[in-house]
Amino acid sequence: METVILIHVSAVLLSILFFFGRGVMMFRNPSFVSRRGVKRVAESVDTVLFISGVALAWLTQQLPWHDAWLGTKLLLLLLYILLGMVAFHWGRGRVVKTVSWMAAVAVYIIMLLIALTKNPWPF
Repeated sequence: METVILIHVSAVLLSILFFFGRGVMMFRNPSFVSRRGVKRVAESVDTVLFISGVALAWLTQQLPWHDAWLGTKLLLLLLYILLGMVAFHWGRGRVVKTVSWMAAVAVYIIMLLIALTKNPWPF
């Protein structure tokens, strides 16, 4: 199980670093974000992150409908994905993209706090 935890934590760090970097590049060089390789790396890291999260939940026998913190984290994950889609694909105008990107980073930090505290309201 330690290997799965290491993979998951590594994917968490890579995912937020890559997401943050893509956001910065979105303002400096917007065409960078839409490059095929950039999209593939982001999708690959996030897939590893999701699969390792599911594996951890399975190995620890935690279910999102029984463990409120995990259910909250999964709902926030959906919000994070939606905000990321607005920031990098659907958003019209710099303000919408910026606000969506910053909100997605904030949601990611909240998910991290929830994971660390195992509390659906970590504040």
